[in-house]
Amino acid sequence: MSDNKEKSKALITGTIIYAIGNLGTKILSFIIVPLYTYYINTADMGDYDLVNSTISLLTPILTLQIMDAAYAFMMRDDTKVLECIDAVYKFMLTSTLLSVAVILIINYFIPIKYCYYMVILLAISKFFGVLQKLLRGLKNQKLFAASGIAYTAIFLILNLIQIVVLKQGVDALFQSAIISYTICTIIVLIFEKRLRTFNFKTHSLQLQKEMLKFSIPLVPNQLNWWMINTLDRYIIRFFLGSSANGIWAIAHKFPSVLQLLFNIFYMSWQDTAIVDENKDSGQFYTKIFKLYYKFSFTFLIFLVPFTKLFILLAMEESYHSAIQYIGFLYLGTIFQAFSSFFGVGYLKNDKTKQAATTSIFGAIVNTVINLALIKFIGLYAAAIATFIGFLVMFVIRVFQTKKTMQIKINPAEFSTLFLIALAAVIINIFTNTTQDIILLIIGILIFIIVNNKELINLAKALLNKIKKGRKHKL
Repeated sequence: MSDNKEKSKALITGTIIYAIGNLGTKILSFIIVPLYTYYINTADMGDYDLVNSTISLLTPILTLQIMDAAYAFMMRDDTKVLECIDAVYKFMLTSTLLSVAVILIINYFIPIKYCYYMVILLAISKFFGVLQKLLRGLKNQKLFAASGIAYTAIFLILNLIQIVVLKQGVDALFQSAIISYTICTIIVLIFEKRLRTFNFKTHSLQLQKEMLKFSIPLVPNQLNWWMINTLDRYIIRFFLGSSANGIWAIAHKFPSVLQLLFNIFYMSWQDTAIVDENKDSGQFYTKIFKLYYKFSFTFLIFLVPFTKLFILLAMEESYHSAIQYIGFLYLGTIFQAFSSFFGVGYLKNDKTKQAATTSIFGAIVNTVINLALIKFIGLYAAAIATFIGFLVMFVIRVFQTKKTMQIKINPAEFSTLFLIALAAVIINIFTNTTQDIILLIIGILIFIIVNNKELINLAKALLNKIKKGRKHKL
């Protein structure tokens, strides 16, 4: 019992630290979304989103997810920290130079829109992402959080100046991101000396081989995640055009905020579970997942009408149609989070090959539904495909990790909450503003009633953390 209490405490503490570093600034990023709808047209927004989607596709291929191996190795054995960092840097340097050269050659023969922005953004965002993963491996969550704050703050300030004042349009989005990543990379290297480890004279081939043996099976897994999350954009662009893709890009901004909340918890969950050597942790995992799905489904019930009201009040009219698809995207995000929760078991037990097989099924389901229905129901096809794709992945992972994770799910409770959330999504498509306000109030009440004990405990933990911080300062 005491062991579970310690793990719960570590999980809560880690979640709070990651939340402090991410939540406030990411909410600001969410609030600035209406700015894009007034100053950037749907076609340009669609092109920008497509570039980011391409970067998301290329990143796992070019990195071979070696930073995930470094993170796992560093968490388990802190004597190999500097060796892991050096090995990752050497691999990344070679990978980046080759990838940039290949993209520029392709662009010479087949012009790629915004190619130079894409190349620079790919290189710098990839390196910053690696640094952040290494910070977690170094257990420097505070600098990880601070670098996230710095990136968002700089990006938002530059957006306001370049988009509103200078009216630079979509170019401002690319330039702001590149400058922000560059500044934050420098900040991380200044404040974490261990990340300044690089030695041309040492040979890291053996360690790189070990790390790649661990990480390469994660590449198809990551690509399949990309297929479910991102392939939609290419299908939409091909069948429905850039404007539809721009609407889809805005619709996706809202689930990305929900995904942030889940990622904050997931990072802490990963830190806690991956170093847990207790073979009888099933009871603890079961308890945490129960809290997770109760919170997620009930949160969705009031989040959907809230989002609809926000879009109607704050965003330019040409983007209002995004309302119809967000509910299914929220559901997809929830099942993506559940899949990630169970996915920790693959890293923990060095079964990274199995992670790929589960995501392959999800990606196939997503693609088939998309291609089959997009001509008939438009963007609804992409939204429903994303939801069902992640649902399938989750179900497979539940059964596949049954022995290793030992998580027991109450079928009646889980199904009831899921069906209520699904009903809320469908009903909200047909409601008017007055009905949305009523549903919002009802949803908030349901969320508080179902999660009252957990909310009280979380509030107490947060207050204790604040009190300890004040005492430490004194």
